[in-house]
Amino acid sequence: MPRSFIAGLVCAPLLCAAPAAGQTSPAPVAWYFAVSGDSRDCGDLIMPKIAAAIASHRTSAPIDFYWHLGDFRRMYDIDCDVAKRTQPDYDCARRPAGALGTTAMGDYLDIAWQDFVERQITPFGATPVFLGIGNHEVSAGRTRDDFRRVFRKWLTQEPIHSQRTLEARNHFYSTEGDTYYHFVAKGVDFIYLDNAESTFSSAQLGWLARVLSQDAGDPAVKTIVAAMHEALPYSKSRGHAMDASCAGLCSGEQAYDLLFRAHAVAGKHVYVFASHAHLYLEDIFDQPEHQGQVLPGWLIGTAGAEQYRPAIEYGYLEVAVHADGSIEPRFKGVTRDMPPGRPAGDPLEEYCFTRNQAATGDSAYRGACACGAAP
Repeated sequence: MPRSFIAGLVCAPLLCAAPAAGQTSPAPVAWYFAVSGDSRDCGDLIMPKIAAAIASHRTSAPIDFYWHLGDFRRMYDIDCDVAKRTQPDYDCARRPAGALGTTAMGDYLDIAWQDFVERQITPFGATPVFLGIGNHEVSAGRTRDDFRRVFRKWLTQEPIHSQRTLEARNHFYSTEGDTYYHFVAKGVDFIYLDNAESTFSSAQLGWLARVLSQDAGDPAVKTIVAAMHEALPYSKSRGHAMDASCAGLCSGEQAYDLLFRAHAVAGKHVYVFASHAHLYLEDIFDQPEHQGQVLPGWLIGTAGAEQYRPAIEYGYLEVAVHADGSIEPRFKGVTRDMPPGRPAGDPLEEYCFTRNQAATGDSAYRGACACGAAP
């Protein structure tokens, strides 16, 4: 389906082409952040390794913060890392019914999110962690209100709270502790969008439009980094993204167009990160449907969830922010021999690095959708 909302805009070289021969190299690195998502299944093993890797690079690439793009726990069933604590021989691939006991699921739901905090977030120590909501956070009877309550500490931390307070002085009001938020740091506007149910509400799109309008009028903001759980429509991962319904396609296209306009009209560097699909992909919007309006995007669902490729690959993106506002993400893999180590033959480690895989289906909707223009 061709996109046409802003077809008159041309694609800028920064977004759509490699630097020409003789072109100047990027400005020196100013600072770094890290990002990945989907830490269910084997997150208790992989997330501490990510934290340790970030700490080990503190001298060469000091990370200002780590951003988690959602799906902390499986929720509709028991994560392998939880199951193997009490039953090391539990078959996480076949998941035989009743093998963990009659109350295991209820016991798991009682501790799942707090367990995520203790075993996957605490290892980051002094490195700030920002959290995004994913589709598994609104499953198994959990709601956005539950998410807001349990993770209030992270949703209201600095500089998110100060950003809301600053905007309220200009009569731009948003809800403290909400599941979508943004903050400006060192010339970059970091925006988290909530598409945990594969769509954006009209209220959220209106909020995004105003945030980007503020950025357009602020010369101090050079860069916009938008992150979310599911990739925006017409990506290389469209079979497992927002493309499953007209509501997702239409609202996702509106968000994409607003972000592209922030680059093409306002002249900002704009970049997009997502997870949901459990693999690493670059240039995810370099697809025919975007017709030359290609935003640079990355898929980074590699923090522990069952992998969608034959070769299991866990890790995160280490993102260098250059002085000119451009960014340079580099995938940093984590392997079984990296700290923190486990005893030889550890059942969880053996499963996670050899069998934690699954096939993903294709849920993309291919009918016609009557989408309106972006606000």
